[in-house]
Amino acid sequence: MSWKVPEIMATVGPTLEKPDDLRRAIEEGARWFRFPCGYRQRPHVENARAVRAAAAQTGVSVQLLLDLPSSRPRTGAMQELRLAVGDRIVIWDSEALSQPPGSRNGLAAVPLPGLSEFQTKLEPNHGVWFCDGRLKFVVDEVNGSSVVARMVEGTAPLKSSNSLFLPDSRSPFTPITPPDRALLEAFAEADLRPEWVALSLIATPEDVRLARQQARKLLGPDFRVMAKFETMAAVECAEAILRESDGLMVARGDLALAVGYIRVPEVQERLVAAARKAGKVSVVATQVLEGFAETGLPHRCEMSDLSLMARQRAGAVMLGKETVYSQRPIECIRLAVEVLTHETRRFEAESRPPRRGGPRRARAKA
Repeated sequence: MSWKVPEIMATVGPTLEKPDDLRRAIEEGARWFRFPCGYRQRPHVENARAVRAAAAQTGVSVQLLLDLPSSRPRTGAMQELRLAVGDRIVIWDSEALSQPPGSRNGLAAVPLPGLSEFQTKLEPNHGVWFCDGRLKFVVDEVNGSSVVARMVEGTAPLKSSNSLFLPDSRSPFTPITPPDRALLEAFAEADLRPEWVALSLIATPEDVRLARQQARKLLGPDFRVMAKFETMAAVECAEAILRESDGLMVARGDLALAVGYIRVPEVQERLVAAARKAGKVSVVATQVLEGFAETGLPHRCEMSDLSLMARQRAGAVMLGKETVYSQRPIECIRLAVEVLTHETRRFEAESRPPRRGGPRRARAKA
């Protein structure tokens, strides 16, 4: 059995995008850099160029991954809303309408660009979740230009760029959207072709095939496709999706919403094992060191989580908020590398067969 320390994938964002910080990230062990393309306003091309320059400075080879968000929308620019259970909101498509629908009895208006594309799939009592499921609404009304929903659970604020999850709706989310194609074209024009393109919310092998064909027209053939597992449909046909992709990401945020939190460890183990059996790369993502990133103190559960990833022999571990919205991005990378290295070496040593004949006995005195 061969053992390799899982590599670190650092997400590039506000607290990890300065050239000096990117260089330090590489020096501390980051070997992948993820660009969350759902954040359209971020300078992804410029940041990618900075990562390439930092890698050249250090003489270390790194991989760039463009994480495409699919057509699932995020909330548009809005004032932060702090809501209570029972509060109602009106969700409207800010791309289709120039301004929110009428006051509707004073309901707070939440812009959701792209709502019109899947609005017909929503029905009363369907769930509409934001903020990784921390804000849960149910649909009360579906109107011609908007949806009225009522909050049933949550304490976090609803704000700009919160992504949407629909637990009850079969929504027509597509892997590559027009803004994604424009971004891929910009990368190609800048001669910054990424090593990987990650596809969000895929459900079938056909999703992967079609997305690869589209991306190839823009980037050429020299990139690999990573399927993000975030839906029950994808989990149910994992082996078939793996045959069409070059790797998988266990995206535990949305995946937990899809399969239930109790099943996340089981599904993670199954997917990492399936990727290893198929000779494909596996990445485990979401909430790896967020506690440490916030407090500076390692949490025992975080150390155990990293140990489990090493034992399962994941190919890489993705840090998200730990490097994007943290004052400790470099420290998070350093700690993850230390724990993964220590645990991988420990498991490697434990897996070695004992010496033939066992320990020598001391020779008896004459």
